[in-house]
Amino acid sequence: MMRTVDRIFGGLLILGACGHTAGTILWLEPMSGTFIWSLGSSLAAFLLGPLNLVRAGRPEDRTLATVTLVGTAAWFLVALAFGKSIGNVLDPRAVSHMAASAGLVIFSGLTLRGGGSRRTDRPNVRMPRPSEN
Repeated sequence: MMRTVDRIFGGLLILGACGHTAGTILWLEPMSGTFIWSLGSSLAAFLLGPLNLVRAGRPEDRTLATVTLVGTAAWFLVALAFGKSIGNVLDPRAVSHMAASAGLVIFSGLTLRGGGSRRTDRPNVRMPRPSEN
């Protein structure tokens, strides 16, 4: 159940990135500085979403959990800064990214603590070393 909720937050971040990209294309002057930086921000969200989806399926991967924790926390701060820059931190555009990011930061932290759901469908198999042939 927890892994499903974790993946839902990752999917929400990806949907937010889609909305961010659509808004950039529809409302900003093409090839302006703001347009380029906005597309770069979309790329960041597009990368963080799938990284978190992968992390949800790899609860033993502490390196990936660290990367997603730091990256998604930074994305939360970017969304908060955007809300402040437009004078409304409760703007749905900012809140949707902050909510998805907050959930993913929590799940990344749980993965780091070892509280993420463990896979039990793979047996622990020791691979022979080349010298053991």
